[in-house]
Amino acid sequence: MLVHIPLFLALLGLLSAPCSSDVCASDLAFGGELRLRAEGFDNALDLEDTGADSTAPPRNDAYEYLRLRSRIWMKASPHAWLTMFFRLGNEFRFGRGPNASGVKDAESKMSLDNGWAQIALGPTSLAFGRMDLQYGEGFLLFDGTPADGSSSSWFDAVKLSIVRPMGHVDLLFAQIDEEGFGGAGRDEACFGVYGVRGAMETYVLRRTKGQSTTTLSGTVHPRGNTTAIGARVSRSPVSGITYAVEGAYQRGIADGADREGYGGYCRLAWRGGGAVSPGVELGAVYLTGDDPETDGYEGWDGFYAEWPKYSDLLVYTLYDNTTRITPNEPGTWTNLVGGWVELGAAIPHGRLAIRCTPLGAAVADNGPGSGSRRGLLLAARADLDLGDGVQSQLLGEYFDPGDFYASSADLALYGRWQLTARF
Repeated sequence: MLVHIPLFLALLGLLSAPCSSDVCASDLAFGGELRLRAEGFDNALDLEDTGADSTAPPRNDAYEYLRLRSRIWMKASPHAWLTMFFRLGNEFRFGRGPNASGVKDAESKMSLDNGWAQIALGPTSLAFGRMDLQYGEGFLLFDGTPADGSSSSWFDAVKLSIVRPMGHVDLLFAQIDEEGFGGAGRDEACFGVYGVRGAMETYVLRRTKGQSTTTLSGTVHPRGNTTAIGARVSRSPVSGITYAVEGAYQRGIADGADREGYGGYCRLAWRGGGAVSPGVELGAVYLTGDDPETDGYEGWDGFYAEWPKYSDLLVYTLYDNTTRITPNEPGTWTNLVGGWVELGAAIPHGRLAIRCTPLGAAVADNGPGSGSRRGLLLAARADLDLGDGVQSQLLGEYFDPGDFYASSADLALYGRWQLTARF
């Protein structure tokens, strides 16, 4: 429902804006994007070379497919106090699935990916509609629509921003789903306060879910509510020393049980100058897991950050019954301990990076195996600038599972190539 308001304001503003054609032209901006992504993975769901995995319908998880995403956007400022942004987009997936079956996304139609209006009155502004919300590095807020994969990440939201010389504060409310408006709505919403002052960011966020939901793979997203209190400190110059530290504490209810969890990450990097521009990064992440020996629930609530921020390969294991932690696991990043070392250097027209990440589990006795070692993840990535708004990327990941998983767990692979053109 929130989407219809900025759409109406856009039409009204563009049709009635009292300005000359030259002024109107300067207040309008257009653009678009085409992205072709080729992906393939093997054993990423069940970590088994043979046999069907546990997702429905039964199948063996070997995929090779293309994802074609198209976007076109317009930004208009018909008045000094009014800004509107619209983006249409879609993503069509096609290729080969398990047992040579075809892969085709049912949801491949062009849709409203963004549609919002912002009214600014001095240092205060109000934005409402369909918008992207990303704070910090996307630790808790990033993908409002994770079921869409890489096609979109919007929230239907209202955001009040207050900007002062000392910093700014956002008050936000997002309706994720609403029961009774067609479909199996789960009555879910998120709201909170996010403040930034210099290098320091602090926030209080609350997520409410009126009922649990179960995906096709059997992943249960429990009903309940979670309040997260957190902070982030960062420094990110183009070269030299960069760092980021973020942590949050969570309280609430998960499927009737008291919830208490905490998590965070830190990273320290250095990047030199010159033609080679060498770089090195050290990082670590810790997310609590549920202890089956207690009456409470200690698992980390990832809010809206299910995107593959730690690994494009491992994110698939979160949705499979043979590799997930417990039947009530929420299907997102949780129960995770990891550290990484990344080395990078400039290459002709781009940059190359390799990363080594040993991974473990915060709680060892609730996985498919008997231990706490998730395994070793190796990754290599090349980003290439082909000029005139055209970029390309190559990514490969290799995962050797540890004793947190079943003793029969096999190696898993993931690869991606993509070409993006923006205009």
